[in-house]
Amino acid sequence: MVYLRHIAELVGNPLLDILTAIIGMIFSSLIYTLIQLASAGPCCSKASDLKVLGFRFSRPQGGKLEYRGFRPGFSITADMVVDYKKHPDLDNKKLMALDKTHALFSGILTAVTGIVIFVFCFIWSFRIDYNLPASIVFLSGFWILLFSVGKCCLAVYSVSLVSSDKTLGGYYAKAIGMLRSGITFEKMELKSDRELNFAKVTDAEKKMYFPVYFCYLDANGLYDKMFEAVADVESIIRPGESSKAVFVDKMMLIYYYSYHNPVPSKAKEYYHSLGTDIEKDNDSNSLRIKGFYELNCFGNVEKAREYAGQALAKLDVFSVPAEREYERTCIAKLNSAIENFLMQR
Repeated sequence: MVYLRHIAELVGNPLLDILTAIIGMIFSSLIYTLIQLASAGPCCSKASDLKVLGFRFSRPQGGKLEYRGFRPGFSITADMVVDYKKHPDLDNKKLMALDKTHALFSGILTAVTGIVIFVFCFIWSFRIDYNLPASIVFLSGFWILLFSVGKCCLAVYSVSLVSSDKTLGGYYAKAIGMLRSGITFEKMELKSDRELNFAKVTDAEKKMYFPVYFCYLDANGLYDKMFEAVADVESIIRPGESSKAVFVDKMMLIYYYSYHNPVPSKAKEYYHSLGTDIEKDNDSNSLRIKGFYELNCFGNVEKAREYAGQALAKLDVFSVPAEREYERTCIAKLNSAIENFLMQR
């Protein structure tokens, strides 16, 4: 009983709680990420971005993971995408089912692993003769359990969002499904989240949906609706936010402020907020956006022309055919903008 009382006193130590919480967060995220990566092949996916304790890696279309710099962090995460190169003709319904299965499998197995680790740490803590290490083992197991169950709950919640007909996440999933099925942006009939008026819409859903809706507006010449869409997403992006969804949102905003509504100061602000990530991103869409940026923010015709050529050269390995068609049109717009710029000199 005295032994248990000493452990209980240490468990209530804020410094020890914080230390073991960090340990729990790191280990639970490591478990979840390893399961994601190990099960990626059977689920026809691959890691597009990987963060390991602040060290960031990203995979360009058709390439290998490349080092993208360091930004302090305590977690290990992987962003998974469909491996179109290995599975170009896979049916969209099957892809959607595999996406959800992958997320649920990773979450549930992470929770089970967390439970096993907690039981092991709980038993082990009673076999350690000293109070401090016993408390560290017990608390580490507890936080690993808590964060692992949290990962599972988040996975279940995410899958439920994209599976529902009454959420923006589900609407977004259907739009992505149409693209995968070969339906181009021009043939879609998408609505803004305001028009859809779903009961509950999270900021995360809005950030995911914005690039798809923006491309739809762009492809169909619905430029009058862009201002509202841009204003809405700008209002929810927090300073210093660095998720994959926000990266894509900011790329769209750079394009918007470099081409549709040229405001060089705003384009430069978003460009510089992405740091070296945007400089190292050499996918077709990023190259095209950087072309517009160089042309309309700096008047750098040669650089814009170079980016246009590189974007066209990499088009065949970019995403799915429907998105490639949109991108081809955008590159043509860039070349046209270059010619117009030269004529106005």
